[in-house]
Formats: sequence, C-alpha cells, structure tokens
Amino acid sequence: METYKGFSEPPKQENQQRKLGDYAELLARWIVDLVSLPVSFVAHLVAQFITPGASGTKIVGAIGFFIGTLLSTDGIWQVMFQGVPIFPWFEDTWIGWIGWLQLPFNPLFWLSFGISALVQIMEAKTLRGKDPNQAKSEFESSKQFTLGSKPSGSIDLTVALWGDYKRAGMKERHTSGAIALFFWVFDVTTTFVGRNPWRYTNPSQIMACLLYNFVSMMAGEIGYSIWKLTKK
Repeated sequence: METYKGFSEPPKQENQQRKLGDYAELLARWIVDLVSLPVSFVAHLVAQFITPGASGTKIVGAIGFFIGTLLSTDGIWQVMFQGVPIFPWFEDTWIGWIGWLQLPFNPLFWLSFGISALVQIMEAKTLRGKDPNQAKSEFESSKQFTLGSKPSGSIDLTVALWGDYKRAGMKERHTSGAIALFFWVFDVTTTFVGRNPWRYTNPSQIMACLLYNFVSMMAGEIGYSIWKLTKK
C-alpha cells in the first residue's frame, strides 16, 4: 500500500500544478482584457463611424446633411420671411446666441429649413445624375419600341398620335430639367440676395463673401450625398 501511495503522489502534485497554471493563465487573460478594454472600446467606437452602413456613419451623414441644410437655410430665412440673419459671417447683425435658443420655437424657421432641404435634395440629384445600372436598364427598355416612318395619306389624328409616340417620355425629361433649373435659380437668388458680395468695396471681402455663398449653397448637396452614401 505504501508503494502504491508513493507512486500515486506525483500525479496529484502535477495535477495541482497544472490547475494553478490554468488559473494563472486565466487570471492573466482577465487582466489583459481589463487593461485593453478602453482601447477596444475606442477601436469599436471609431469603427462604427468609419464602416459604411454602420449606425455611426449614418449619424455622421445625418449631421452633415443637417449642418449643410442649415447653412443654406439662412438665405431663405432672410429673403422669404425677412428673418434676422442666423449666422454672423458677412452680416451687419445676427440673431445672437439668445436668438438661437428661441429659433427652434419659430415655425417659419422650420418652414425655411424644410424648403432648404427640398432644394438641396433636388440639386443633389441633378449633380449625381442617374446610376449607370438605372441608365442601362432604361436604355435597354427603350430599345424595344421601334418607330416606323411618318404616315402619309392618313388623317391628322393618325399623324398626331405618331408624333405622340415619337416624343413619348420627352416631356417628362424637359419638365425635370425645368424643375432642376428652377431650384438652382431659387437657391442662387436667395443666397446672393441674403448676402450680397457686391456691397463691399474691398476685393478680398468680395471674394470671401462669394466663396462663403458658394460653400453655403453646396454644403447641403454635399451633406445629402454623404448621408445617402452612409445609408448603404
């Protein structure tokens, strides 16, 4: 019996040492995980804002669209509703910080913001154009319609219907172009009437005001495009 115990004792010590080693390794992992927790948290947080389709990028895109639209709202707010300028740049007066606190409770401001958002969306669509896949699909679809020669010796109604068939879809294209032109003219008018760069005599001020006007016009379109990209 003693011989048996003598031979069985070392395996027990080895198992105990192995368990202690496992506990030490587990404790070391916990310590490493605990130390790396802030770094891992920051890394995952940053990934949310740079990974397309993540919730963070959607927030960034929405913020960009909001800020860009807000810059463009200033001109509409001044010209259409005779509001006090929202921002102080290139203005004699502005609403001030107290005015900013009161602004969210003014329905005319939100109406201006809604009009500005609509303008930015329509302008962004004209800048982006059609998606290649959409253009290809429409092109392939249009090729199935063939047009014969203009009928002769037929009544006027037949000739008129032939003309309608020949021009089918073109009226919508022309109307879309006219609508896009209207929104661009509207945006340029409200922007430059609200902040007229030609009231300055200093060339540097004129150039700076022109640059600011163009930036405020394009900010909404850029913000909307970013928002669309981050939604994917």
